[in-house]
Amino acid sequence: MTNQDIGRLLGDVSSHFERPHDIVVSDQFTREQKINLLRHWEHDLQLLMVASEESMTGATPGQTAEQMKAVCDALSALEGLHRPGGPAKVG
Repeated sequence: MTNQDIGRLLGDVSSHFERPHDIVVSDQFTREQKINLLRHWEHDLQLLMVASEESMTGATPGQTAEQMKAVCDALSALEGLHRPGGPAKVG
């Protein structure tokens, strides 16, 4: 994958992948690229959760929380680290 391709994916990771696990098992990316994609997805979800708390989106909070857990689990698998439980609020 070229840097331009990665940049396009970073713009909206969730629209290009159905599940975070799809990134983990992909052979198209390096480990660092996978972590970068997942971190962008995690950040997007954090912003969505904040917007949801402020009634600025129609997203289902439970669904967003499930996606956040899946992203955190995928990052843990790639980083080989235990990540703190629960999403952090951004803002």
